[in-house]
Amino acid sequence: MVEYMHDGQLPKLGFGTGVFSGRYNAFECDQATDLVRTSLELGVNYFDTSPYYNDSEIILGDALHAIRADHPRDTYYLATKVGRYGHTAQDFDYSADRVNQSITQSLQRLHTDYLDIGLCHDVEFVRQSDVTDHALPELFRLKHQGTVRMVGISGYPLDTLLTIAQVQHAKNEHLDVVMSYCHYNLHNQMLATYAPKFRAAGVRFVINASPLSMGLLRDDANSPPHWHPACAPLKRAAANARAFCQEQHHSLASVALAYSFAQTVFDCTVVGISSKPELEDAVRQYKTVASGRHAIDRQTQKVTDCLLEIFEPFKSYTWPSP
Repeated sequence: MVEYMHDGQLPKLGFGTGVFSGRYNAFECDQATDLVRTSLELGVNYFDTSPYYNDSEIILGDALHAIRADHPRDTYYLATKVGRYGHTAQDFDYSADRVNQSITQSLQRLHTDYLDIGLCHDVEFVRQSDVTDHALPELFRLKHQGTVRMVGISGYPLDTLLTIAQVQHAKNEHLDVVMSYCHYNLHNQMLATYAPKFRAAGVRFVINASPLSMGLLRDDANSPPHWHPACAPLKRAAANARAFCQEQHHSLASVALAYSFAQTVFDCTVVGISSKPELEDAVRQYKTVASGRHAIDRQTQKVTDCLLEIFEPFKSYTWPSP
């Protein structure tokens, strides 16, 4: 079993349901209930979603509702987001009224009367004041009334996230959670250096999302998806890494997951999961690392070292955002 949240700690492994949107691969909605049920049976009971992820909230909420007799609300944790609802600048709305409306809609879609975590989504695309003066105050108001239990921000640029955390620290209204994606994996380890800075700004939990870098580090030869923002040289390096792993009879995705799970500076790693094999591999890699077996697997360590060498030129690379 994967560790459940206990004693004020986040689960170490989270289920990212952005893949339910269909943006990463073809996802069959009718498999969601079985996938979510299996996730809970394996102990993965933290689910991350957003209204931006197409019908992800609806699919996840309906799946959880269908299995509520065996898995009631108090056996799992829900994190969703506010502020981003589409791909254009007009699809961002961080006003207090829209935040309140968004949370109300998310509660309905997820069949719940409270959220464990509410995050401002992709804060780098709006003015800082939209986040700190409008969206966050409303989320904290909802926290005080019990609708949202923890408040935070999510996004890609670490400096932007840190600045907002520091502003909140100065206001003595500290963020509970900061989540960044694609910033701790085989090709980028920057989040590990920022985690202590976030904690110094009063942030309670630091979440590492997308250890497979939005599909860049998957085994599928068609990875990453066409919209992936990585530069061409990094995509070529990923293709070389995939070919190397095949030669070594290793899975690039499995090695990448184990590498991320081995970093203990984060409170949770959120993995996008769209199938039972992906779920089972994530749990297997987590348990292997947690048991200590990963540290003594010399062949896997050798492969990991070679992959880190392939990605060495990109370890501090970030793609433009926005």
